[in-house]
Amino acid sequence: MNKSRVDSVRNEYFYSVLNVPTTASANEIRERYRALSVIFHPDKQREERTKDTAAVEFLEIQKAYEVLSDPFLREVYDFLGEDALRNPWPTELRSQSVEQIRAHLRRWRIDRSQEVFDHLIRPRGTVTCGIDTSTLFARGDDLDYDSRGILARFRGVWVSQFAIRHSVTKVLNEKTNLKFTSHLGLGPRNDLLSRNNLMGTIRHQFSPRLALEATAHFLDPHLVVAKASYEDNDNTLNCRVHFIPALWNLLPPASTVSFSRRLFRHASTVGSVAWTFSPLSMGSFEFDIHSPQPFDFSSPENYVHHTDRMNADFTNKPGSVSGFGVGLRAWSCGFQLSGFNSCIKTEWSIWFFELSLRFKAGLEIGFRQMAYLVTATWTNTNAAISTSFGFSTKGLIMRFELEYLHQKWILPITLSTVRNQTLEFFSAVLPSTVLLLGYHFVLKPRRQLQRTLYFRKAERLLKEENSQLKRRIDDTVGLLSETAKRHMQTERSRGGLVILSAMYGPEMDAKNLTIDVTVPVQALVHNSQVHVPGHRTKAGIQGFYDPAPASPKSLRVRYLFRDRHHYAEIPDYVPVVLPLPDHLVN
Repeated sequence: MNKSRVDSVRNEYFYSVLNVPTTASANEIRERYRALSVIFHPDKQREERTKDTAAVEFLEIQKAYEVLSDPFLREVYDFLGEDALRNPWPTELRSQSVEQIRAHLRRWRIDRSQEVFDHLIRPRGTVTCGIDTSTLFARGDDLDYDSRGILARFRGVWVSQFAIRHSVTKVLNEKTNLKFTSHLGLGPRNDLLSRNNLMGTIRHQFSPRLALEATAHFLDPHLVVAKASYEDNDNTLNCRVHFIPALWNLLPPASTVSFSRRLFRHASTVGSVAWTFSPLSMGSFEFDIHSPQPFDFSSPENYVHHTDRMNADFTNKPGSVSGFGVGLRAWSCGFQLSGFNSCIKTEWSIWFFELSLRFKAGLEIGFRQMAYLVTATWTNTNAAISTSFGFSTKGLIMRFELEYLHQKWILPITLSTVRNQTLEFFSAVLPSTVLLLGYHFVLKPRRQLQRTLYFRKAERLLKEENSQLKRRIDDTVGLLSETAKRHMQTERSRGGLVILSAMYGPEMDAKNLTIDVTVPVQALVHNSQVHVPGHRTKAGIQGFYDPAPASPKSLRVRYLFRDRHHYAEIPDYVPVVLPLPDHLVN
């Protein structure tokens, strides 16, 4: 086999149908197809009983030829097999070089194998390693005399926490799945849920709204957790009970009941309450209000003020230049009543979808002290990176998280066990500086490259697929030219509205996608005025068409009114009203 096909899938059935080697050239495949077509073409058969057999063989020969005669489909077949031919491959992939196509197919094969493996058992893993470095940053007065040296401070660094958690999930049927979880590590001995253990969980979805879940710990103390949840469009109810069967008579089950409800019909604000009863503590009561608010400043449709943009698809849009145009901002506030642990809390977050970047800040004020946490997270399809810092009862902690293919590594670092304002300042400045540099040198160039590729693709599609459309538009402009010429002469004679130029298309950095609509706009002039209603695209006007679907577009008009120059730039979904005093060019 040719070296270029060493790592290909050994699927040679189509080659067998045409009886050619896998290294056959295009001419060899074409000649063999013609020879077999003459033999098996149904119209060439004289006997009725052989026509059906010949038709079946001919269709098989034709299918093999369609694949092997197409260079792109042949590469797909050689690398991935016949099943991959049904995959909707990107159109632009055909115009790339052979090496680029093979590299793309290799990546697709790796991603596909990962998806299949993840679908079978859904492996999830978390490794947590906590490090206490408080002796490195402690003030000299807070340490013993013998512990103030550099080496002594480094010897004081120790691993405060280490835990490994791994789970696999097997889908038994559409409604039931089974999960096994193992937990191993060093943690607080007084926390039953953090001890080393093996757990099994079964979940059954009785209906789209009702689900039950039960978890059993196989090792001591043999904890059992049962959970029921009900959810509809506006309400969610969860009930959770955990108990130790052997201590049922001594320790009543600890339980938590939570209820959340959408508060307003035309908004996503949700209110929730939760009550927890525990035989080992006095329990707690929590109240919280959460309000997410999507935004999209990169699209002219934002003029219509859509409220439900949570499920919008931004992958096929050029988006904003900075990457901060599309996202979701949310806030929440509430309180917790739990004795001396009672507190009020608030949280604010913003998610920039184009950059896959999320910021979150939380503040908690209680009887004992104030705590805060600031987090920044970047995610993509298979990976996520997160960094956070904050101060709580455990001290000043900086936390790093890395996730890849659902495997997570967490590194919490305790910088100080007491308030240290200087250390808090630098723990905020350093991650912020790294984030700004990452945005400037990585995220922003990546965003600009995505926009460039989008506009290049739109230009290519415009040249390849819109030849007939452009011919129809040219004919339409020809039909409007007499009307536009007559309007222009009338308006010039009385110093009225004269359109000098009108361009329609995306922003200025995509000039090749901008179309000249001077004649169609001049034809719209009536009594020295032009009015086009808003809340809809202008691509349907005679002489217009959409050069870049899903891209924000605008109409840029230069015109004379009363022999004075005017200029207007009007977004696609905004009404057009000409002339206006604001358009006057000084």
